[in-house]
Amino acid sequence: MTYPDIPTERESGLAKKSDDHYVELPDELTREQLQEAIERASKSAGLYISHIGSYSRKKYPNSVHWHFKRDPGEPGLIDANFWDVKHLFWLMVRHREPAWVHEAVPGFLKALRYEVSR
Repeated sequence: MTYPDIPTERESGLAKKSDDHYVELPDELTREQLQEAIERASKSAGLYISHIGSYSRKKYPNSVHWHFKRDPGEPGLIDANFWDVKHLFWLMVRHREPAWVHEAVPGFLKALRYEVSR
């Protein structure tokens, strides 16, 4: 899945510092249903939501941004973003994050994809 409005590493001329993992959303999924699916998926993956805010208001107006953690006080987190203008949801994982973050991503993605398709 590619998204033309989001520059690739080559197009931006910058070395990529993170990986994006997109979750395809059903067109009829509402923002509220997505929030509920995210809460269920995070619990299923052994994570909790430590922060909810917005993501780059200029670049992604009307977006929602989450931080997911495994344990309070533990370093590392998984970022997630929802941009309703394009109906996009993705996880952003920085390369410098601790090993647990990279290990948690596949299970979290699986749980997310299951929950949004219910």
